[in-house]
Amino acid sequence: MSTTTSPRADLHTHTALCKHASGTPEEYLAAAQKAGLVYWGVSDHFPAPAGYDAEFRMAPGDLPRYFDILDSLRDVADGSGLQVLAAVEFDYVPDRMDEVSAALDPLRPIFDYLIGSVHYVGDFAFDDPDKLAEWPRYGVDAVWDGYLTDLKAFVELGGFNVLAHSDLPKKFGFRPSDCENVVRRMADIYECAAAKGIRLELNTAGLRVAADEIYPSPELLRAAFRAGMKITLGSDAHKPEHVAYAFDRAAELARSIGWTTHTAFVRGEAVELPL
Repeated sequence: MSTTTSPRADLHTHTALCKHASGTPEEYLAAAQKAGLVYWGVSDHFPAPAGYDAEFRMAPGDLPRYFDILDSLRDVADGSGLQVLAAVEFDYVPDRMDEVSAALDPLRPIFDYLIGSVHYVGDFAFDDPDKLAEWPRYGVDAVWDGYLTDLKAFVELGGFNVLAHSDLPKKFGFRPSDCENVVRRMADIYECAAAKGIRLELNTAGLRVAADEIYPSPELLRAAFRAGMKITLGSDAHKPEHVAYAFDRAAELARSIGWTTHTAFVRGEAVELPL
């Protein structure tokens, strides 16, 4: 039986192919059905450029298996009222986006949508718990500055549909010393994203870590609303039980700011759903 009162889409979930998720694809599917989702997006980490973040994403040779998983899930879900969407999450890697495009562009027709993310500043994987002790060496404000610089460059480049966890550096509780400046800079990013039709993700994974807050913060969400951005919902599930995690809370937050719908993408076309 559905546990939601309105149609919802979770566009950000993973598989064990990324090497840091657990559970079988069928368990994620069952969780999506139990949550009453209408659209469930499988969006594992794309393996490009070569050698980048290889411990935490698919290997290039895993892609055929990934596509087999997606086909199998669609077959199982057929007729159930749940539509399985195919996607990947890919990263902005300065000076190597030509390599990313060369690997990703031929596959774009396969995907319903694409998620864009930034997980590194320089060589620092700032969201990796194993790198937590390195934050003092890099400096909190320097990480935020580098992150915002790369995020802006990525949005200006475009080529994706959903901007994921847009204040990810707060994951371990590290906040910038000048939050107002971050809001100003992010507002510029959101205005650029809105002009390109990129959706902003409300990512509930922030509630499961030290940040204890949805990505992005309410202040940033208000800036995104003023910029005219539309939104998606994403659990960033790395376990089946995280599918649609705290979506009632995310919907309540979104409605409090002024949104009335969230977006799914089917073969690249936006579908608006009530919150």
